[in-house]
Amino acid sequence: MQKLKKLLSDPQERLELIRYLVAGVLTTLLSLIISYGFYILLSEDHTINGADTVQVMIGNAVSWVVCVIFAFWINRKMVFQVKGGDLQSKRREFIEFVGARAASWALFEEGVAALINLMGVSNDINRLVVLVLVTVFNYVASKFWIFKSKTAPAQADSAPLPPTDKNA
Repeated sequence: MQKLKKLLSDPQERLELIRYLVAGVLTTLLSLIISYGFYILLSEDHTINGADTVQVMIGNAVSWVVCVIFAFWINRKMVFQVKGGDLQSKRREFIEFVGARAASWALFEEGVAALINLMGVSNDINRLVVLVLVTVFNYVASKFWIFKSKTAPAQADSAPLPPTDKNA
């Protein structure tokens, strides 16, 4: 709860949240351009609605891969402003990022969407609910797990030891 209060009251935290939302809008636009572009490119009549199920799946898969790579880059650089890091730490962040995005896809896009659909909620409302849940999950995973500050924790044993008496 304290972290939520800080997030809403600290101007730097609010600015980070705004950057996250801008990055999300850019990623969403990129996703639409790529997936719709593939639908048009692959369909027989070269229209968005002319794509069959396999063509839609191909367009969505390519879009997801490209957008996850783009989202990693924009979140690392623009949103959470991570500087430096060696190749191994960047690779670890990328693997964690992909894992979190895959989890959000499986949990929310498929799981929650199906559950809401079973409850009889319309597709429009369903999509909005899932979109909000995915956004919140991805932000929390990125902020508090993947890109959290890499500061070393204070060590209790780091204080200098008092001099010892050699005669004791």
